[in-house]
Amino acid sequence: MAKKKSKSTLPVWAKYVLGFVLLLSIAALVYENKKYVRRAYRYFSYRYIKTKVSATDFPLGYEIHGIDISHYQSDVNWDKLKAIDQLGDTIQFRFAFIKATEGLLIEDDMFDEHWEDARDHHITRGAYHYFLPDRNAKVQAANFISSVKLKAGDLPPVVDVEEARGKSKTEIVASLKDFLPMVEAVYKVKPIIYSNLNFIEDYLADDFKKYPFWIAHYYHQEITPIDSINFLFWQHSDKADLLGINGNADANIFTGSQKDFEKLLLK
Repeated sequence: MAKKKSKSTLPVWAKYVLGFVLLLSIAALVYENKKYVRRAYRYFSYRYIKTKVSATDFPLGYEIHGIDISHYQSDVNWDKLKAIDQLGDTIQFRFAFIKATEGLLIEDDMFDEHWEDARDHHITRGAYHYFLPDRNAKVQAANFISSVKLKAGDLPPVVDVEEARGKSKTEIVASLKDFLPMVEAVYKVKPIIYSNLNFIEDYLADDFKKYPFWIAHYYHQEITPIDSINFLFWQHSDKADLLGINGNADANIFTGSQKDFEKLLLK
């Protein structure tokens, strides 16, 4: 009787190699289509999104509210961006500052998607760069400029500077003075400077009086800004409870009128 031929099998090491290649291929496919993967996830997860929110202590007397987001808020239901203040009134959010870049090379993983979605849902949008004083300022400016294409109706560009990272006031001021003119030259508008109140007092107030500011100062009904600065936006909470975003979010107000807000937008 003739012997049966044994089935040919791959060596164990070859199976591991093939398995590894398959995993890499799947990972590459998911990465290349991450925008659509996230949207599919949101489509199925929205049925579980919160339908009730607790009251947030919004400062009284302001009519224009907004949020600021980054990759930490990957699931935003733009159609449901609402909150409730302590009086039970509904707060509608009309603008969003979106993280675009950080340091020398980083572009926020969610920037393109957030940027597109905000415009599609008629939310006034602005882009910001997270500034690192211990990195080359001109390269950081180039990073932001290459990533952000502002259009008419957008807010001016923003630089977020809130870390000294071992640098002195003189060094931080000099570095920002390298960054800001480059950005202003491209977008034809003075950038907005974001920071917390203490950092502004310690490092920025004396040297950037011609620039508008966005101030972070939490859990207060009023804010007394520094006399020498032009104070346009106030980030009053990092724990606002919003429909449309799971978990807490940063809440902001514009300090002026509707007419002032419209004048601020790029033409």
